[in-house]
Order: sequence, then structure tokens, then C-alpha cells
Amino acid sequence: MQVNVNELIEASGLKEPLYQGKRVVKKYPVAGDHKSHCMVFDWRDQNQLHVELKAGLTGRTIDTKELVNYPVSFQARTFFDIETGTANENEDEEEDTGTSGRSGKGGGGKRPAKNAFAKALDTEHGETGKIKRMMVMGKEIAQDAFSAAYENIKAQLHQTKIAAMDIMKGVTNIERVAPGGGLQATGNETTKYDYNIEKNSNMFSGPS
Repeated sequence: MQVNVNELIEASGLKEPLYQGKRVVKKYPVAGDHKSHCMVFDWRDQNQLHVELKAGLTGRTIDTKELVNYPVSFQARTFFDIETGTANENEDEEEDTGTSGRSGKGGGGKRPAKNAFAKALDTEHGETGKIKRMMVMGKEIAQDAFSAAYENIKAQLHQTKIAAMDIMKGVTNIERVAPGGGLQATGNETTKYDYNIEKNSNMFSGPS
């Protein structure tokens, strides 16, 4: 699924610039114990933007013993990965202004890759990327369901909190389920789920 990275950044309402080589944490402080959370935008890998919902406000992974105090929706991972910049970077690195790839008279060798500042300028014009993987509350989302889940996430980014359960609105195709608490899923079963927000929200949001 192709997405516009600039539109995602604008929708997030980040108070500081995000570009390749940088990691930014947007905090969602919520009154009450173990309810605050954050969204981590990690673009330190120039070819991939990793966006993940995490319990707490630091952007770091919380120890399992502490994580169990948070709502179930924060105990299992929610994230998506966008592949970005691969083609452009390869073109920049491979372009040669001279012959035989040597510097000196009549040649300039390979042009250096863009620095972080140049990449930040490019982002202003709207860089496109492709969602490669998505997981919501430990549930691996199938590719044909990326669009619904992505739009649900993007619509919540500017709000005062993220409701992980609402990300599943309209999402019925799930490839596998990963347990919370740092455990790993096994198998690769494709399952159809029918989520009812009103009936199931308390299960994932914890006590109000």
C-alpha cells in the first residue's frame, strides 16, 4: 500500500520536524495510573519509517513486570513499517558525473548521498512510501486490510489519546495473533474477526 509520508507527519501534529535519520516521540499524557502512552516515529533507518504505539511517555519498551499494569491494548504491540527512500538513495549514490568512476580531470566520481538536511527539504514536498508490515494489538494485519487500519491510526494521531481498539474498525483480515508480555506468535493462521467497538472496548482499554 502506497502512502504519502508528508501527509502522515502533518496528521500527527508533531511539534518538531521529522526526517530521515531522526526519531521523534509524541506523548499522550492521560490522567490516572498506567494510562499515558506515546507514538514513536523512528526514521533512523533511512529506508524505513517505523511507527509504534507504546505504553508510557518515554518511547522506550517498558519491562514486562511494569507493562502488565497497563491496559491489554498496550501490552501487545501496535506498529507499522513504511519503506521509504530506497530508490532515490540508490540513484543518488550510483550517479556518476565522469568516466570510469574516477575523480580528477574530466570526471567527478560518485555524487555523495543526500545529507539529513537535504532529506528534510525533500520531505516538505511529500515523500511516498509503501507499508510493508502492520500489527495492531499483537494481531498481524493482512495486506488487503492495511488501508482501513492505517486510516484509523492516522485519524487518531491529532487527538488527546490513541484508542488501539478503534484502529480495528473495518479490519477483518488478520494473519496471526501475537500474545502480549513479550511472547512471540506461532503459526500463520488467516482468521476473520468481527470487532464490535461498543461490546469489546472495555476489554482492551482497562478500567476507566
